[in-house]
Amino acid sequence: MNCITNVFIMKNLYLTILLLISCVAFSMSATFPLLNNKKVTNIYVSENENKVVHTAIGMFCSDMEDVSGLSPALSNAIVDNSIVIGTIGKNEYIDNLIGTKQLSADKIKNQWEAFQIQIIKNGDKKQLIVLGSDSRGTAYGVLELSRLIGVSPWKWWADAIPDKKEAINIPDEYFLCRQPSVQYRGIFLNDEDWGLMPWCSRNFEQSSVKGRIGSKTYGKIFELLLRLRANTLWPAMHESTVPFYFVEGNKEMADKYGIVIGTSHCEPLMRNSAGEWDAKKYGDYNYLTNKTTVCNYWSERLEEAGTYENFYTIGMRGVHDGKMEGVKTLDEQTSVLSQVIEDQRELLKKYVNKDITKIPQSFVPYKEVLSIYENGLKVPEDITLTWCDDNYGYITRLSNEAEQKRSGGSGVYYHISYWGRPHDYLWLSSTQPARIYWQMKKAWDTGARKLWILNVGDIKPAEYTTEFFLDMAWDINKINPQNIYSNQQDWLAREFGEDLAKEISPLLNEYYRLANIRKPEFMGWSRVEEYSAGVKNGRTPVIDTEFNPYAFGDEIYNRLSEYSTISEEALRLEKRVPQNKKAAYFQLVQYPVCASAEMNRKLLYAQKARLYASYNLPVANEYAEKSNNAYNALTGLTYTYNHDLMNGKWNGIMDMKPRDLNVFQKLELPDRIGFKNTEQALIWVENADKPINNGHVIKLVPFVNPSGRKTFISVFQQGVKPIVWSIKQKPEWLNVYEESLNLFAEKRIVFSADWSEVKSEKAIGECVLDINGQAYTFELETNNLNKDMATEYNKMVILNASDYEKETQGLSELIEGLGNSTQAVSLSKGERNALTYRILTTSSGDAIIRTCLLPNHPVNGNDIRYAISVDNGKPQVVSFKTEFRSEDWKKNVLRNQSVNVTYHKLDKAGEHIITIYALDDGVILDQIMLDFEADRKFYTIPLSK
Repeated sequence: MNCITNVFIMKNLYLTILLLISCVAFSMSATFPLLNNKKVTNIYVSENENKVVHTAIGMFCSDMEDVSGLSPALSNAIVDNSIVIGTIGKNEYIDNLIGTKQLSADKIKNQWEAFQIQIIKNGDKKQLIVLGSDSRGTAYGVLELSRLIGVSPWKWWADAIPDKKEAINIPDEYFLCRQPSVQYRGIFLNDEDWGLMPWCSRNFEQSSVKGRIGSKTYGKIFELLLRLRANTLWPAMHESTVPFYFVEGNKEMADKYGIVIGTSHCEPLMRNSAGEWDAKKYGDYNYLTNKTTVCNYWSERLEEAGTYENFYTIGMRGVHDGKMEGVKTLDEQTSVLSQVIEDQRELLKKYVNKDITKIPQSFVPYKEVLSIYENGLKVPEDITLTWCDDNYGYITRLSNEAEQKRSGGSGVYYHISYWGRPHDYLWLSSTQPARIYWQMKKAWDTGARKLWILNVGDIKPAEYTTEFFLDMAWDINKINPQNIYSNQQDWLAREFGEDLAKEISPLLNEYYRLANIRKPEFMGWSRVEEYSAGVKNGRTPVIDTEFNPYAFGDEIYNRLSEYSTISEEALRLEKRVPQNKKAAYFQLVQYPVCASAEMNRKLLYAQKARLYASYNLPVANEYAEKSNNAYNALTGLTYTYNHDLMNGKWNGIMDMKPRDLNVFQKLELPDRIGFKNTEQALIWVENADKPINNGHVIKLVPFVNPSGRKTFISVFQQGVKPIVWSIKQKPEWLNVYEESLNLFAEKRIVFSADWSEVKSEKAIGECVLDINGQAYTFELETNNLNKDMATEYNKMVILNASDYEKETQGLSELIEGLGNSTQAVSLSKGERNALTYRILTTSSGDAIIRTCLLPNHPVNGNDIRYAISVDNGKPQVVSFKTEFRSEDWKKNVLRNQSVNVTYHKLDKAGEHIITIYALDDGVILDQIMLDFEADRKFYTIPLSK
């Protein structure tokens, strides 16, 4: 669908332009001087152009001034090296060039929002032509020039201040032709109560009217959308916010920027019922008992807004985000909604266009409305079916073959921010870009090409994921399963330069991976809207996480270490960020990474404090202090965001406690533990469920080469003297060392095998440690198997999905950056496309296999299943379909995995084959774990590599 016909591949072209900036010896006769800080650029544009073209030109002129210090001159005459901007049919000069064959518009003529940029010679004059098939296409072409001179779309919204440049020269051969993949592309401002609305009404656009978001703010939002090549907005609509149409100038501002206004699933015919329906004035919002009033209410808005460019939502729900009022059964809902749609279309004919098929309309089968649609609701075929995800990034339904033939096509409403059960995520934007890619690419492949809307919450801090989504909507081929990381690195290079981007990108990859395991907002293991639990407001309290401090090397320690690594790296790199980029770096990198780390520290240190307090161990005091310190650090980071950045520009935009939920609070911690009058330490061994304090021989987790190379013990002081330990005896092949915890009353001692000193396949040895004057004997075993396959250790075998040995047909696809493994594999349906995994066990007997998949839904409405077997045994068929808002669904979306258990018997130790294949579309495999301990307590399957 994209007409990308470039002389140069875009990435190489940008490099070429950058070379031209710095190449003094280059012949200027072969280039066009797009930017010259010693001479004003001349722009020719017709007065006949639509508002949005002049708006874009004004933005470009401002960008040129930021970069070069000079603003281009708008001229009625064309001189040498002029930029000529025009829309087909709107610019007489350009139309003449096309008519005389001096300029070809064949690639964009009659296309939607297409543009082309090229350099021509007209007589002795050289001209840079920006040509659009329509007004928005021309505007996008103009702002492509802003990108070429190094201006980020986030120039204002993330303070991405462009670097100063002396000159930019474009090769004469330059040719770029583009048009969007998705027709309507935009965002939904939602749950704006804690960021966008208070920041606007109290800071950026102060108003005496509570909750007012005015045209100054919307102007900045529309400018961002235009820079991101988006054309649609669903405005903020919560009860806390003055409705969009109630604020003078908002709709006119949308028109200035060429932005189509639509409304969400519960706002039919441009009316925000949450803020506009006055029950005292209108009565009940009930179509059965108050139809005339409801229709008049809709008519008022159509009469007011019908002359503008809109995308109308069809249908009806409750006043806000609830079920339709007055109907009881599913059949009654279906019947009434059918009549509602019929009546609404008559109103559209009356107030907007007699030809109803020319009016963009969207029907959103969201929540209970999907059941109504599936119950046989007839939706006229010119209406766009706008499918939805489950609020957590997993699309629930897409068009089947019959629906793909509808003239209205289909679209998607997708979330990267959400308020609701099982838990909100309104604070940080941490959805894996790879998940967005895979879900939206599936939508595209099934015909969802009419409307893509992204729920971005408050816009900040969702900058990258917003642009990622809109980039896909603009050019579906820009991103593929193998370039997701490089796309992010390119984005960072635009903002911070190539060198820094190479180092920032890995830490953001890890930020998304850790949040995929558990979002910062979900780390309290608390929930919202759990009314059956009998707790206040349906909000359950913060409890211990499922991360086990004595499994897999201490899951809590490992997670905190991983967060410390990326937060320390973010702080280290900040010192190298140029001064004019520091504010952008804080917003785009430092705050989300460091705030996530502090949130995890607050909750996980508190968990350790509670655990050790239950054994009266004084180290609980130190962990409690660390938890409080993390809360204070998070408060400090948020203060910096709101008060220190850009002289308070963003004051009010960042709330570290949206909805004031339990997980965000400073935690109640155990009472202080006193020291005992003893020097005896307490020992806690990996895999144990409680500490030991005797001197018997203690067996540790065996070492396996290559799978498991180390284990640990925790040593706790109960008295006031520091822990002192030494090695009295150990095998030559054993390394023993202390891993620093920066604690007084706890030491971590790590045991690892030096395989170069292990002379046999299996060895058993004893290590004797003196700890505070008491001898402890530890028995250790090595299994030097050293096979090139996944090998059992700690009674389990772990596999990443990407570890498969072979695939029969080679049709499965590895998706970079997806899942906990960051290498999830989309399984192609059918037994012939099975994946096989070769493993080595040292145990035999009963085992379970935990198969971890993305918690996708059967978008064709049937089932989603896989089959698994061991050693060519009979395949076990597993369905992981879940009902929306069921307990299984809640668990799945909170952990971003569907963990499914099958039972197997391995007759002997040795090599085995695990085979898995998909029985339905949408099966995406992340991790596999064969476990001989079915009752093992843990949260995250470790990575295999």
